[in-house]
Amino acid sequence: MTSLTQKLARFGVDLSLDTIPAKDLHYAKLLTLDLIGVAIAGLETKEAKSALNACRILGGENGPSSLWGTGIRSAPGTAALFNGICAHALELDDFMGIDHSGAVVVPALLAAADCEGGIEGDRFIEGMIFGYEVGRRILDGAGGYRLHNSAGWHTTGTLGSFAAAAAVGNFLNLEEKKIVWALGLAGSFTGGTWAFNNDGAMSKRYHAGIAAETGLKAAYLSRAGFTGPNSILETEWGGYFNLYGSGLTPEAEGMADNLGEDLRISWAGIKVYACCRGIHSAIDAALEIRDKHDLRAEEIDSIIVNCTSVQKKQLGCALPSTRLEAQFSLPYSVAVAFIHGEAGYNFFTSKWINNEAIKNSRKRLQWSVSISVLWMRSQNLSYGQKTVAILRAQYNLHLDIRRIQYLNKIYLKNTMILRRDK
Repeated sequence: MTSLTQKLARFGVDLSLDTIPAKDLHYAKLLTLDLIGVAIAGLETKEAKSALNACRILGGENGPSSLWGTGIRSAPGTAALFNGICAHALELDDFMGIDHSGAVVVPALLAAADCEGGIEGDRFIEGMIFGYEVGRRILDGAGGYRLHNSAGWHTTGTLGSFAAAAAVGNFLNLEEKKIVWALGLAGSFTGGTWAFNNDGAMSKRYHAGIAAETGLKAAYLSRAGFTGPNSILETEWGGYFNLYGSGLTPEAEGMADNLGEDLRISWAGIKVYACCRGIHSAIDAALEIRDKHDLRAEEIDSIIVNCTSVQKKQLGCALPSTRLEAQFSLPYSVAVAFIHGEAGYNFFTSKWINNEAIKNSRKRLQWSVSISVLWMRSQNLSYGQKTVAILRAQYNLHLDIRRIQYLNKIYLKNTMILRRDK
């Protein structure tokens, strides 16, 4: 019987530019530019500086693979680790894949390319698209982002090694059985939890880097003949879906159906705000109220956010003290939006985290928990002398591709205009 990873591997072996729609090829290039840009910007973060000090020791400074923006070349695995951390450091890398596919796939691919003496554009794009495809399909087979996330797993860590192994395996032109081995090795050593959300630790950034490194090494080991499980996803004892999902459900059994249709790279979204994408629709609502009613933070007596219980747990930090805590604080992010009219990465620094105006504004936010919250809506209501802003946080952003594409168009249009003007 053909295993699920065999089906994925066969698709990867047969994948070529001729079979990929032009819109997906174009979008893959845009995602690459976006990812490298946010990674270079991430070099100034504490996470990147700490990682660089460690990676100089771990991988040396005389290897084949570039530590982006530093002038240093190190071991391929170390480069994948460092560049993945930098790409995820500002919380601006693309989402809706595993959740953050780009911060895993692109660092792994380019580290391998350096090691192999370079890469042609078509080989890079094929590997990238295959990596995005494999990662997202396995996530959906495991029950999807919300189920995985609610259990405490961080999908970038638990699925990133699969995506990186697929991408690098494709680039290395591995035969079908060796791509299966690479996926088996990657899946047998994967992980990542949401414990960072308790205190704003840097481990979230590490998940992207270590997944890139794990997938890269899995692909190279399999090329050398090192075997991995043929049925890493569905095997009963120790299989991924039993450990990380809900077992071999119909979704799991069908996760490799219709490969080549609706390529998952087209599902990826480009962020417009430097915070968790679960906050973005609340920021949209805040900006809508601010602009439509010419309303400023000091004029608002209270802000009511309708959300789910999971969102409140994940995004409810009222007193952030680190960049990551601020990026996962809906009260902080909404306060920034009302006060500054934007939520770029410069506002998620200690200067603004300790700003008194933002502190006062976020104190006015109240949560209204509901399991039936659907799409972002906004209201600006007056009760006598009080002005109340009501925001509805997103519930199913990961299922609404149309909105993601809409945000992408806005962001990319603005990006291209800025680049042209310069």
